[in-house]
Parts: sequence; structure tokens; C-alpha cells
Amino acid sequence: MDADKTLPDLTPDDRIWRLDWFGNVAYPGTVQRYAQPSLRVTLSPLLCDLSDNDTLLCPDCTEHHHTHEAWVPIASLPLLSIGDLWQHGRRQTSPDYRIERFETLRVNKESTTFVKAGLAIDEHFLLPLGRHPWHLRHTQSYCVVVTLPNSTRLIVPCMELIRFYFGSSGNLIQRLFTTPLVTNSLWAKKRYDNSNYHLHLVLADRMSGESAADIGRIAASKFAKRSAAGIHASCQKASAQKEPVYPYTGFPFEGKTDLVASGIWLPFGEQEDATFLIYRLRSCSHPFPFQSLSYEAADRKAWHRSHRNKKTDQRNHAIRSGKRSNQIVNTDPGSNKNQRSRKFKSTIRFPDLVQKSVWREKVEAMPAADIFLRHADGSLEQVAYGESEGNSNVAGVNATQAGKEKEGRLPRFVKIGLLIIETDPQHARPGTRVKLITPSERSKFVFSLPLIVDENGEMPECLLLTSPDGSMRPRRASFVEVTTQRNQKKHMLIIEGATWDTQPGILAITHPEMLVASISLTKQ
Repeated sequence: MDADKTLPDLTPDDRIWRLDWFGNVAYPGTVQRYAQPSLRVTLSPLLCDLSDNDTLLCPDCTEHHHTHEAWVPIASLPLLSIGDLWQHGRRQTSPDYRIERFETLRVNKESTTFVKAGLAIDEHFLLPLGRHPWHLRHTQSYCVVVTLPNSTRLIVPCMELIRFYFGSSGNLIQRLFTTPLVTNSLWAKKRYDNSNYHLHLVLADRMSGESAADIGRIAASKFAKRSAAGIHASCQKASAQKEPVYPYTGFPFEGKTDLVASGIWLPFGEQEDATFLIYRLRSCSHPFPFQSLSYEAADRKAWHRSHRNKKTDQRNHAIRSGKRSNQIVNTDPGSNKNQRSRKFKSTIRFPDLVQKSVWREKVEAMPAADIFLRHADGSLEQVAYGESEGNSNVAGVNATQAGKEKEGRLPRFVKIGLLIIETDPQHARPGTRVKLITPSERSKFVFSLPLIVDENGEMPECLLLTSPDGSMRPRRASFVEVTTQRNQKKHMLIIEGATWDTQPGILAITHPEMLVASISLTKQ
């Protein structure tokens, strides 16, 4: 968790408190928050050494007869887990408890079922209160039971399923709890290529790129879509029946998986270690329904306020700059505030994604491309300038090295092109220096290639890039300077491919100041 991010209303005093269970979801009258519901969590004060994992599994490790219940915004769910230890509204540690790995676990209709936490079978409780008293206040909360061999089972609280599989960002969690899963709720556009299993998404407004893979799973899998839609649907159903709202949903897939989780083994009747209650899911190996994923993020624009009373502005500034500015408070975020992104530490939830490419297609505001007219005799005449400053029709080169910060913002095709040049002996031998350089009269390393039209006004499509959504734009390029150990220099051009999945082209440029001379080479 972010070191300076706290939940001040979570813990009532200076003691260390254990987060015991997830309760119901509601809009309590005591909380000034209406744009999103609140989640009730149960905590009890710790009575033992927090570093003793064995003792932490015993019922008397906390004072569970004197619990505390707190309301927290539903968007804070990614920061919470059953069994975590909190003090002064800040998480101190997330104990391992018992870590188990369940290999080739089968998840399907036959092996899973919904139960309530207080369910008894043949007069034996699935979660016996004598060994696990911490769910006592919320025995009506839902869990998913997965049948295991040898008459054993897994039990996963539904809120933990939601946190793990959809908790990549608070905005995604909030959207799933407050909005039906309809068109444009999570993505504005999607395109799936059946030939290479690539998925491209235009994310909906305020959806973070951190959640792109989770949203991609929802967009490409009927099981994930059903699981995500079930969150809001189950809340609406309970609310319509005027019952406490305990959300429930299942796994976002069907099939085999390797599941790693921490939790506690509980008996069932006379059988010891019959039920493994999961506190925190750690890893799930089930593959995502795509081989690669690209996305465009709809960045939120700042909303400019009209002029207001100066004293009011000064007072609000004092509030914003106060000590509680990094705390999650029990009010809705202001609609006129730019949302800040806070990263929280997370292990590799989904090993499948490690081997797959997920990237952002950043739609950049590029200067208009220079336009040339090709006459019948093959000669070129420049008829428009892409940039207003300067009057030269020759693009020179200003040898400026890209800093690390700027290189980190480079488009994907430039990063791939640099890697190709650096690793291919034909382009750069060991010991050579490779750097980006900027054309003169341009302020960025990446620029739009000139466009050529014939006398009939037609333009070769090879000069354009076709985006995943079918739209077209001028291809882009970057100049590269390669310097040998003998201080000899040569220049190359990295040219964006004609489609998102085409490798960039690498062209040697004899005279880098003559950009027009390289135009015909873009047909490769």
C-alpha cells in the first residue's frame, strides 16, 4: 500500500486491528458519500505478536468479542484483504498465514457453488465458529465453494474474488458496483482479431490503463462478462428485496488453473483440514482470452471552474494543503478535481500476462505532415508545411540525445526499432553508441512522415498506418545516429509499420538532412 495513503476511519484507536471479514454494501446515512457505496468491514484488536503466524491462526489471537465495524469507500477494496493488520488507519502488514498451492484446479458449474458464510451441512458448519469466529457478524455474506479431491474444499469469500480479479483499480471496482455492465460502461470500442488473437480496446472515460487486462478479459470472455455483471446485479436484487446487500459473483472463467492463496485450514465435523478458507488470493494461472492487448485510454480533462469568492478559494486551498490531504475520507471526490493515481504494491496476480504483450496506444497530437505533389515526370514539389515556424523546405538534423525521461515516453515502434538497431550487427556493432536525434525546426524525436499526392489527388496507402479501429493516419518516424568506436557516424530512420502489428522499418540514410529523399523508401 502507498506509504502515505491511509483510511483514517478504519481503526478506532492506537491498537493494532485485524481486518476480520468483509460485510455488506450500503449507502449509510452516517457517511457523506453518494457517488459510490460503502463497504462495511469488521475488525478486532490484536492480542498476540503480529510476527507469529501460527498464533495468528488461533481464535484467541484477537479480542473478537469486542469487534469494530467501519464503513470504507468501495473503491478502496483493492487496498484491503481479510487478515491484514492495521494501525492508525494504515496497513502494517499482510501476514502469510497458511500459503497453499492448488494445481490443476477445475472451475466449472459442477465443481463450484454459492454458499453463505454461516451455512451448516448435516449439522456441521462449513466455517465453524469455534475455530473461525471472525465472520460471526456477517454469516449472510456469500462465498464460492470449490470441491477438491478427498472430500476437501476451498471456500473463497465473494468479495475476495471481486478484489482479486477486478481490483486492479478503484475506478473499475466502483464502476462495477454502481453501473450495469452495458455498452460503453468499461470500453468505448473493441476490436478482436481472430487470426492472431489480438484485442484492441478504447477504454471508457476514467478507466485506468492499469485495469486494461482485467477489462480485456471481460470484453473477450462470456464467463468474465457474466462474473463482472453479476456484481451490480446481485446488489440490485438484494436492494429490491430490502435485504442487506451482500454481493456475490463467481470466477471469471471456466477451466483449469493453478491457484495460490493464503488462508486457514478448518475442520468439518470430525475431519481436520477439510476446508481451506481463503483470506487472500495471490496468483491464478488461467490464461486470458487474448494473446496480446493494446488499448487507448480516455484521459480525463480538467474542468475549469468559474470565478468564485476569493475567501472561499483561500479556505479550500487551506483544506487541500492540510495534513489530511493524503487520507481517504468519507466523502465523494469533487467532480471538479483532477483525479490522482496512486499505485499500490501487488505481486504477479496472473502469470499468463507475463508472457503476453499489453501496451497503450497513446494517441498523440502530432504536427501535420508535410505534403508533396508528385508530377508526371516524377519530380516532387512541396505544397504545404507541417510546421509553421521556419521557411526551409529541407529538414536538417540537430544532434540532441534523448534523455531517459523522454525515451520512456517514446511510442512502441521507436522502442522496438532502437532494440533492433542495437542488437543487429548489420546496424550497430558492439561498442557503438546509438541515440535519437531531432530534425531541425522540430521539437520532438517523433514526427509524421511527409505525404505524397499525385496530380489526381490520390495518396498511396503505404504512407498511412491503419489503426486497430480501422482509422488511418500518417505513419511516423524517428532519426537515429549510430557512432562507432572510431567516431564515425551514420544515420538511420526508424519508420512505423503500416499496421499496429507490423515491425518498424530500419532504413540507412546517406544524407539525413534530405528527408524528402527517404519518402519513396517508406513503401517497404
